[in-house]
Amino acid sequence: MSKWAEGAGMEEVEQQQSTSAERRAGKRHSAVLLLGKVCGDVPGVCLVHNISASGLMARFVQVPAVGDPVCIEVRGLPPVSGVVRWVNGRKAGVQFDSPQPYERIFLHENEDGSVPRPPRFPVTLSADVRLGTHKFTSAMLDVSAGGAKLVAEGPIQPGLAGHIIVRPIGTVVSGTVCWVKDGHFGFRFVSPLAMDTLAAIVGFR
Repeated sequence: MSKWAEGAGMEEVEQQQSTSAERRAGKRHSAVLLLGKVCGDVPGVCLVHNISASGLMARFVQVPAVGDPVCIEVRGLPPVSGVVRWVNGRKAGVQFDSPQPYERIFLHENEDGSVPRPPRFPVTLSADVRLGTHKFTSAMLDVSAGGAKLVAEGPIQPGLAGHIIVRPIGTVVSGTVCWVKDGHFGFRFVSPLAMDTLAAIVGFR
C-alpha cells in the first residue's frame, strides 16, 4: 500500500475564508469536500463539507445521534475523536475532543515526503477483473473513493486500463493499474466513487 499514492485530484479541497466575525471569534473554518472514514468495528463513510480546528460538518450514510461519540479520519489527519452536537437530516456537526491542525488537509505532501491519501476501507470481497484481454477473478483487499488494492494474477503492468466488477453487488468501475508489487496491484478509478456507492461496497466487507 505504501506505493499507492492518490493525488489530491481524487477529492475537492477548496479553502474558503470564514466571515470577519468568525475570524474575530477564533472560529475560522474551511469549506471542503473530503471523504471521511467513520472509524469503528464496522467502518462507515461520510463526506466532510467544512472543517475547523474545533470540529467539522459532514453528511453521513449512517447518521449518528446528538451526543454520540465518533471518530473520523480524513486525508492529512489521523483519526480524530469528537462528539456529535447537532443533526439535520443526513448532516451532523461534530465537535473535536481537542483542537486539530486542520490545515494539513490542504498539503500536497506530508513532512516525511509521502502524499496524503484518502482513508482506506479494508474489505474481503472478490472482483472480476478485465485488463486489456486479460480476465481473471481477484480478491479485493481494500478500497477508497479513488481506487482499490487487489491480488494480482498473471502478467500485470502499470498503465494497463480496464475495469473491475465488484461482487456481490455488481458495481462496474473503470480505471488503470497504477502499481504492481508483491503479488498485489493498485487500480486507480477513472473517477471517484460516489459516497453512497463506496458505502455500499464497504457494507459488504
